[in-house]
Amino acid sequence: NWTRVDKFANLAAPLRAPGLGGTIQEILDSDAVGFNKEDLVEILGEIRETDAVACLFRVAEGSVDEDAPAYWLCQKVISSLGDIGTPEALLRLRRMTSQPWPDVVRWHAAVELGVEDELGFDEDQMLG
Repeated sequence: NWTRVDKFANLAAPLRAPGLGGTIQEILDSDAVGFNKEDLVEILGEIRETDAVACLFRVAEGSVDEDAPAYWLCQKVISSLGDIGTPEALLRLRRMTSQPWPDVVRWHAAVELGVEDELGFDEDQMLG
């Protein structure tokens, strides 16, 4: 029952329950449907699960086509990678600022890194 999984994961996050990050990664990497990916992605950032960087990036890569036009799931991944903040997480964010990522995703990744001006991003153009 995925509704219960979502509820238990949200309850376990503030408690930093042992094994939570690994369990969430297994769920995200599975072919299961019916759970809230955005919540689970957010929890991985909230608990700063450093082992989840590759998993989070896979979630973004796998969802980018279906996530248009607002790219909410990609934005959650970007935020979680920023919260994790390891060199590997920042490297993945940097990769998301380049082509072939959609402009909205590229801009949000650049903002998370604080390099949108350095990379020449125009907010109106990126979000227009």
